[in-house]
Amino acid sequence: MKNLLVLIIGFTLLISCGMLKKFTSTGEKEKKVETTESPKKETPPVKETPPVKEELSQDETSKGTIQTSQEIGMLSFDKSNLPSDIKYQGKVVTGKRWTDKNGENYLVLTKTDVKKVKSKQPDFEEYDLQAELYGYHYVKSGDSYRLLWKINDFIKDCPFDLTLDFIPGSLSITDINNNGIAESTFLYKMCCRSDVSPSELKLMMHENEDKYALRGNMHIKMQGINEGGSYKIDKAFDSAPNSFLDYAKEQWKEFKMEKLN
Repeated sequence: MKNLLVLIIGFTLLISCGMLKKFTSTGEKEKKVETTESPKKETPPVKETPPVKEELSQDETSKGTIQTSQEIGMLSFDKSNLPSDIKYQGKVVTGKRWTDKNGENYLVLTKTDVKKVKSKQPDFEEYDLQAELYGYHYVKSGDSYRLLWKINDFIKDCPFDLTLDFIPGSLSITDINNNGIAESTFLYKMCCRSDVSPSELKLMMHENEDKYALRGNMHIKMQGINEGGSYKIDKAFDSAPNSFLDYAKEQWKEFKMEKLN
């Protein structure tokens, strides 16, 4: 009787171990399937959303306007027919007009003519040169326009050749972070020189009232000269999306070359 009881208990234990092993193996396989299949479900959205660098190709940046959000609508800009509420100094060089979550926007870039003024060092030069440039961002508020931000840069007391110009084609309107608020970016160069040396180069990016900048010099490559093109990054970029700085660097790279006449 004891032998029969031992056989029954042993047979029962063997069956139980087999069922437990079968259950555990199945569970592990299901976990592996879940972990291997889960990335496949996530793959399509990654393919459908291109990385920022793909949006910043040379072909697109050269157009001067990159729309990365359906909430940014570009409108025609006529520098000879601006609303009377838009006040500015100098002559209008270029600009952009668009709509976003803020409403209707005008960005106007202007500069003054180079003027001669009596030199502070008459023994050196009879006249000095001076000029200024401006940037204005207006937003429509009701039936009028309010000034969102303004920048001003200038060169004064220049006894040599004066250059103060916006870089043609560098003004762009984007929505890199897809928040429905456009960023504006443009570059300009400035120098007072009597030799072959790189002009100072500045890149200005704005989102709302926030300003981000790269400051450095242009790149000259001619007749054995190969210098310039470096920049310093404004600390304001520390609090901006990384894609803002990526875009600023791409714009700098595209427009940094200086051709001397």
